Amino acid sequence: MTEAQSISAKYIFLDIVSYSHGRSVEAQTEIISVLNAVVRDSVKHLSVADEQVIYLPTGDGICIALLGVEHPYDIHVLLALEILKRLETHNVSTVDQMRNFQIRIGLNANVDNLVTDINGKRNVAGAGINLAQRVMNSADGSQILVGESVHETLRYREKYMNVFKSFTATAKHGIQLRVHQLVGRSSGLDISEPSQFKAQETTEPRLTKLAAYYFAQAILNGEFLKATMREHGWGQGTYTATVLLYMLAHDSSEASSASDLNPHDPRIWGAGKATLAEQFAHYDAMEFAVISELAGFIYARHLAKFSNYFDSSIWGDEDCLFVAKEGREKLKREWPKIWEEFGFKTTL
Repeated sequence: MTEAQSISAKYIFLDIVSYSHGRSVEAQTEIISVLNAVVRDSVKHLSVADEQVIYLPTGDGICIALLGVEHPYDIHVLLALEILKRLETHNVSTVDQMRNFQIRIGLNANVDNLVTDINGKRNVAGAGINLAQRVMNSADGSQILVGESVHETLRYREKYMNVFKSFTATAKHGIQLRVHQLVGRSSGLDISEPSQFKAQETTEPRLTKLAAYYFAQAILNGEFLKATMREHGWGQGTYTATVLLYMLAHDSSEASSASDLNPHDPRIWGAGKATLAEQFAHYDAMEFAVISELAGFIYARHLAKFSNYFDSSIWGDEDCLFVAKEGREKLKREWPKIWEEFGFKTTL
């Protein structure tokens, strides 16, 4: 078996909003032709070499894969903005509303595999391109949403500081993922909140004391959790880590309200004697059915309503081990004494 070639790819996934709604077949054909020209002219404008681009038609849209293009670092954003700018020019000059159209755009980046499709042409396969489409699906017309990998790269650059608004989207099969809307001013870019998230606006629940301590323990032991998950992989170790964090949080919560008349009696195994690694190993030795049921109960009872504040991009879409930046902000805002108790930095 020939080993697949891996390559660093940046994806610009776009499709036409309401492509067939109220449009003739002729209008649909012309729109695709216009979109193809806009995309190719935009790529040419940014001087991307032909061998570094793959165009993947999707029926009512296109996925543009940029292969190994590292300079400029934000080439995918620049290309998306250039496409929107040229499309706006087209719409302004088009009298026939049937041929006036909008697109929505999702950006992602990943190391994926180069493959050869049934027509003998280059194609790309992997998680990166799949996630790019999921990200795009949360956008409205003329909007740009980016995935977590793109956001993490850009948000530390001066150019992109304070130009993203973050949301938690629900994708196919109920999978949740973090998406980030580009809200900087640019020609043709719509920065209004995507309709999918307007409907989700509800009163944000305050962290319970136990949940706050769970967040604090997860933050404090983040590096240990990452190293342990790398060693044990995604599976029982995830459930074990959830139970361990819960036990630590429970003891912290109980200790905070202890008194001489009501002293705290730790419940976690090996309290004050065993190392964190030894405690993990103790709980990990439990039967899978038992530890998974216990972790599921902890999640449903104490963490489900706060699931948006965990970073699901590190190990999977359903973990509650790694607290996202928004979760850290929430803990610091709602439970400042716990934040101070754990000695976390003043700045996030």
